[in-house]
Amino acid sequence: MGYKVLDKVPENATPDNLGVYDIEKSGFTFLCITGIRDVLRPTVKGSVEKCQRAGIKVRMVTGDNKVTAEAIAKECNIICNGDKDDYNVEE
Repeated sequence: MGYKVLDKVPENATPDNLGVYDIEKSGFTFLCITGIRDVLRPTVKGSVEKCQRAGIKVRMVTGDNKVTAEAIAKECNIICNGDKDDYNVEE
């Protein structure tokens, strides 16, 4: 997060080809960086374990980036011990 003190808002400004105005490109004071994390539902790990015990190979499909997807898969034991031979990531 950041902020910028303005004496006035420019009139008749036009955005660049990405829709960003010049006033939005610099001069901000940094406040902080924040993040959010979704937690697994309480039943996920147990459900994955039950499927694995039954001989079902559990797979996960997600739109998250590779690093996030790998962390989630490790957290719920879809992949274990860093064994990357057991899964495929398409980007």
